[in-house]
Formats: sequence, C-alpha cells, structure tokens
Amino acid sequence: MKKSFKRLSVTTVLALFISLFASFTGLAASEEGRVMRFDSKLGGYVTISNVVELTMIEDVSYGEVKYLATGPVKVTFYGELSEETAIAKWVDDESLEYVDIVNNSAVLTEAVDYGIFPVFQGENKDDNAPILLQVIGGEAGTEVPGTEVPGTEEPMSETVSAIPTPAKVLVNGKDVAFEAYNIQGNNYFKLRDLAISVNGTEKNFEISWDADKNAIALAPNKAYTPVGGELAAAEGSASKEVQETSASVYLDELEVFFIAYNIDGNNYFKLRDVAELMNIGVTWDADANSIRIDTKDDYKAE
Repeated sequence: MKKSFKRLSVTTVLALFISLFASFTGLAASEEGRVMRFDSKLGGYVTISNVVELTMIEDVSYGEVKYLATGPVKVTFYGELSEETAIAKWVDDESLEYVDIVNNSAVLTEAVDYGIFPVFQGENKDDNAPILLQVIGGEAGTEVPGTEVPGTEEPMSETVSAIPTPAKVLVNGKDVAFEAYNIQGNNYFKLRDLAISVNGTEKNFEISWDADKNAIALAPNKAYTPVGGELAAAEGSASKEVQETSASVYLDELEVFFIAYNIDGNNYFKLRDVAELMNIGVTWDADANSIRIDTKDDYKAE
C-alpha cells in the first residue's frame, strides 16, 4: 500500500489536534527507546520504534496520551490495511501532509508532530484510537530501529542496592509517611501508596488487576479503591539488594512499560515515571531535604 502526499486545509479536527499538541511541554529523552505495540479491534497491530517518553495531555476526543520517540522512528502495521489508514504530519499551523506508507511501514525522520490512524480490513475508521506522536531529535544517518515487539527484551538481572529514602515526603503540603527506597539515585514508591496519597484530588487514579492481560490497569481521573495495606509502616530500615523487573501496565487500554523493582513481594515504581504519566508535579526541596508532590501542578522534567 502506498499513499501519496496530500495537503489539507485546516479544519475543526486539525484545530483540535493542534490544540492538543500545544498542551504538551517538552520532556527530555532520558533512556534508550522501546518498541511500543498497539492492538487493533480485529487482531491487527501497529508497532512504533524508539519511544522514550509518554505523557498525559488534555483529552479533546482523541485520547489523553502522547508519545515521544527519538528519530528516525519506524511505524509498522501488521495486517491487511484499509485505504483509510493514514499517518498525518503537521507541517505548520495551516496545513498537514499524509506520509507515505510503503509495504505496511513508514519511517518518520522530521522532528514534528504526527497522528497515526490505523484501520485494518474489516474495521471502521472509528474502531481504533488514533496514536499521537512527537518525533524528537535524532542524528542523520542513524540506523532505523527494528520492530521487536515489547516483552521480548532480555530481562536485566543486575543486583543493585535499595536504600530507604531518608527524605520527608509532602503531598499537597501534608507530610505523608511512605515506605520508599532510593535506587541508583531515583526514588521508588509502591504504586498503591501513591494512588491513595493523591486520592480525592484532581489527579487521582484507579488501579486494578487485568487478569486477561496479566497486567496492572490504570485509569486516570477516577477515585482509587483501597485494598488494605496502603501506606503500611516499614519493618526496619535496612538496605536491600534488589533486581530490576519489567512490569506490564495498561493505561486506558494502551500498554506502557515501567522499570520496577520487587522488594519483599511488592513492585516499586520510580516516582517520576508515575508522576509524568499522571501529570503530577514533583519537586525536590534541598533545603528542607523533602520531596514535594503537588497535584495542582503539572509534571516538569528534571
């Protein structure tokens, strides 16, 4: 399948997309990209290479998630495509172009915003959510990443030290006692502890277990349902030797990937990863030796 370049005038739809993209504030790519997979209604799927960041944005009927990927980015469609499948590239505030899809794939190199609209044979154009993507700086001549499906990476087995976090933690100005650990310079918290600490605020989120996907399911802007044991006092304050584990997490049916550490049977997630995903402000107050979590602020990269 090959689509020719076309130019479109601004419409209400374009205005909505531009508004959505404009709501994003730049985030730094801080780790090697991952290949993300997006499943369609009837069994096809899309992979996007070199994804390095994910952020929550204002929902204007096209979803609340935007992905950042380091160029060049390879988009691959697995399945027979409908003619309605498209990749749109925002040229400027007045027009966009369609990107060529050749042999079910496209390579995105320009550092601009894109909308990916997967429609496979037998599907309607509204069956699958659009994928909002921003390509950020890559170097000319960089080898195009492959299309390895998430979950096939070799697990990391390096043992590292988890040191109890000595810093005080303030949530919206209130002192909250967490069982948290500092691992390689980053603070890790239990996911449910974070959820209950922001429950009842504008950034609350629900956590459930999706048995079909064997994964954690997150639902933003929903009240958290306690299960018991949240914010339980730690038994002792000794350092521990821990290993990295991959945690499968779904946000509104979209799979995201976190690096986590299992400590005494609980998965600990990096505070800034969760804060970025839920758009929660996090700052470090060196003078007070405290971590400040503020649900009224937007997340800002370090």
